Amino acid sequence: MKRIALIAAALLAFTGAAAGSIFYFKPAFVFGVPEVDTASDHGVPSYPSSASEEVQARRYTLRLVEQLGAVQDRIIRGDRAALADQRRLLNEIAREVRNFSEDEWRDYVNVRTSLLYVLSGGDANVLTPLVKQEFLGVADERLARGIMSFAEGQPKKARELFADIDPRSLDVSLVGPFALAKASLYIDDDRAKAVTLLDDARLACPHTAIEEASARREIPILLNLGDTTRAMMLTGSYVREFGKSIYAWKLFRDFAEAVAKRENLNNVTTVNLLAEGVDEKDMQPTSELLVDIAGEAVLQGRLNLAKAAAGRVLATSSASPEAREKARLYAAAAEAPSDDAGNALKALDQITVDRLSEEDTEIREVAGFIAKMVVGNTTEPPRSLASASGAGRAQPAANPPPVPSAIKATAALDNADAILKDADSIISGSGK
Repeated sequence: MKRIALIAAALLAFTGAAAGSIFYFKPAFVFGVPEVDTASDHGVPSYPSSASEEVQARRYTLRLVEQLGAVQDRIIRGDRAALADQRRLLNEIAREVRNFSEDEWRDYVNVRTSLLYVLSGGDANVLTPLVKQEFLGVADERLARGIMSFAEGQPKKARELFADIDPRSLDVSLVGPFALAKASLYIDDDRAKAVTLLDDARLACPHTAIEEASARREIPILLNLGDTTRAMMLTGSYVREFGKSIYAWKLFRDFAEAVAKRENLNNVTTVNLLAEGVDEKDMQPTSELLVDIAGEAVLQGRLNLAKAAAGRVLATSSASPEAREKARLYAAAAEAPSDDAGNALKALDQITVDRLSEEDTEIREVAGFIAKMVVGNTTEPPRSLASASGAGRAQPAANPPPVPSAIKATAALDNADAILKDADSIISGSGK
């Protein structure tokens, strides 16, 4: 019900103007997931076979963690099959670390490896023997306890323990993962600090799951801070490199919502900046982002942005059939409260309803109602709005005389606005 009211209010508000808690994520979500490439930044190194058995044993757990990083890089390149490899490696590493002897814990390679494992989504309990070791220095114990708290979902305690730890003071392998983890503790109440830490994480681990996860969190923050230039540049870079990530949908959704709320981005320039530098054959991820923007723009009444984003998708040959279908809907919905309402109505009628989501079905229904009112072809609201308004409301004459479209749009606004007031009243009452 609230969604229906929002859709209609957004479209009609545009017509009227024309006529007159801390965000916390578990470590498993810190890393995303790209294709195994031994030449890549996160490839798995090979250790000399001539090394002694003792050295090979010391490096076995480290090698498993390096393999985990490579698998997580495959995931942010779109390889969903790598999720099974990730689960297997997390379990295998846990078994190895739980079997560390006191002497093995004294080896800093094993300490660093276990910390990296937990930051990568591993079981925090494997660090319990480590924090109990008397040989562990104060700084290392604080770091280990902080990582345990973070992994166990205790952000307040983790923030206290992390407070004086500079990511760049740590071993190079921990800089990016630790900066990303620490940043998550500041996203809600100190966004400037969070951005600084996310920048550190991205720069420490370029082209990896760490960079993908950091950029995905940083972009919405930049938009909320009003730094749209950086946000747009970083988004374009993300889509080009990580657009196939299995986590990309979340960034696309958050980005679309943030962009649609800003009046200064309600234009075709926003769409051009996002599509700039993207090769036509690689436009599919960009098209998915633009579809999300078009849909959210319709809901927020940013119809210039909605038309520009939907139009760009429709002009992209590599866009998926699903994306093109949604783009047709949003383009028509954006034109419903305009001089082109007649053509919008025809386009809406041609869209297959059984392919639409519940939300898109409501957009089609409300947009069609508004378009019909503008062209003078209806006096009855769609069932979704009629049921919200209740019975007994007087409607305009069945056959109104022809009037200019701008006047019709205003009349449509007045009529639907009364319906929405009733709907809002019902919504408010049901929420008490």
